[in-house]
Amino acid sequence: MSRWLKNIFVVLVLALAGVAWAADSSVSGSDTLSLWVMDNGLGSQKAVTRIVKKFQRETKIPVNIRFLNWGEAFAEISTVLGSQGAAGPDVLQLGSTWVPYFASSGNLAPLDPYLEQVGASRFFEESFKAARVAHDTLVYSFPWFVDVRALYANERLWKDLSLKKEEVDSYPEFLGVLRAFAKKDSTVAPFALPGKGDWTGPQHMAPFIWSFGGDFLVKDSAGYRSALLDSATLTGLAYYLRIFGDRALSPYGLDENSVQNTERFIRGGQLVLYGTSEIIRQMEMESKDGGLKDAPIAEAGVAIVEPLEGDNGIVSFVGGSHLVMPKQHKASAEKLLCYLLRADNMDAYTRQVGFLPADESIVNIWDKDARYSKIIETMKNGKSFPNIPEWVAIEGILIEFSNALGDVLREASSISAVEDQVVELFWKTHQKINQSLGYAEAQDKSRSHIKELLLAPVEEVVPESMAVPAEEQGGSILVFILVVAIAAIAAVGGMALSMLIRKK
Repeated sequence: MSRWLKNIFVVLVLALAGVAWAADSSVSGSDTLSLWVMDNGLGSQKAVTRIVKKFQRETKIPVNIRFLNWGEAFAEISTVLGSQGAAGPDVLQLGSTWVPYFASSGNLAPLDPYLEQVGASRFFEESFKAARVAHDTLVYSFPWFVDVRALYANERLWKDLSLKKEEVDSYPEFLGVLRAFAKKDSTVAPFALPGKGDWTGPQHMAPFIWSFGGDFLVKDSAGYRSALLDSATLTGLAYYLRIFGDRALSPYGLDENSVQNTERFIRGGQLVLYGTSEIIRQMEMESKDGGLKDAPIAEAGVAIVEPLEGDNGIVSFVGGSHLVMPKQHKASAEKLLCYLLRADNMDAYTRQVGFLPADESIVNIWDKDARYSKIIETMKNGKSFPNIPEWVAIEGILIEFSNALGDVLREASSISAVEDQVVELFWKTHQKINQSLGYAEAQDKSRSHIKELLLAPVEEVVPESMAVPAEEQGGSILVFILVVAIAAIAAVGGMALSMLIRKK
């Protein structure tokens, strides 16, 4: 998940918001447990508070809750876990990609003794991957909820297009739909890939890369290395770049971040959004509570676009959050950890915030809800970021890269006008990743290799239902010929009249 990285852009704003809140300020004492969790959106604080109050009634164990902002959490957690004797949490929420980082630093307690009690077999395999550090058998966390990204469409506008499933189930067809819609409706943006001051670049790139058989990193005999310049990765990113830099397909992406893109979709000003499932829950909540029940998108409705297929099939991005126990924790912390992960409590929490539960058995119940069934299908085809400690730094490099790419293209008349700058940016980012990994690069890729694959024309397949009918095209040509003929006759007539006047 790694949302902490957005503090590069919003830390000053977040600092004003504060980071802490106690569920019961009267609770104190050496036996009091400390639970640190993030503010995970509308209703998340109330949901956790209700569950913790039940825990306190049932166990008589007092608990203090502290809510952290995502933008500041990583730095604060790093400071507390790295300080001996500091008053830190007994149970803690971490973004899935943070777990390997803190585990490798020796700051987390192994949770293998609780595998049976928690029922670890119920978790989705891809979600559970981050519970271990790559090539380590110990378990350091348990998945809490899943952040699965999907394509959401304005249902009213989408239905008006009368598209069949088979007309928009691949990347070329998706581009064709966006292109045709751009020509049809100039008042609504077809799509957006954020390119300014954003922190979700890797999540947006991931399905393009993975669906075409590429990746961010690969492992060989010398260790992990950058795969940014691998042929399959560049082929997938060619489709990403086509949307990213095309003002017809993504009119505002280069000027906005993902929050602004979402706000535009909520206002009814964008056809398709690449986002998370929490928007469905927000549409049910009253505006007085910060919900979207009165927003234009709630009136129009949301349709889930089928997952897109590339040369390597369908692969979607899956992240999420895990619960851990720091190495320094009170003995009763295990009771709170297991209580929060209990199926009924996990279901209650995730239903309130709108993220999918990490428990496969609960998800099977959610699957009966038509609003979530396609998202769940997307999750089953999902892939997560590498569970290695170095990924935290790599993701930072990729976020910087996606924003720098936006800077290059923002003022350009076209991609071709700045293609050398784009190629150089890819080359330098590839080198940065390898340097961060300590990988000795073999220099087996050239700039011409990048240009050939990344800037190659990509296929756009316009659905028959959205194509301009042949008779209309013919009619337009006939009108054009007629206009030219009339203009020619008028010109000849004018010349004849002029000559007649001169003779007179």
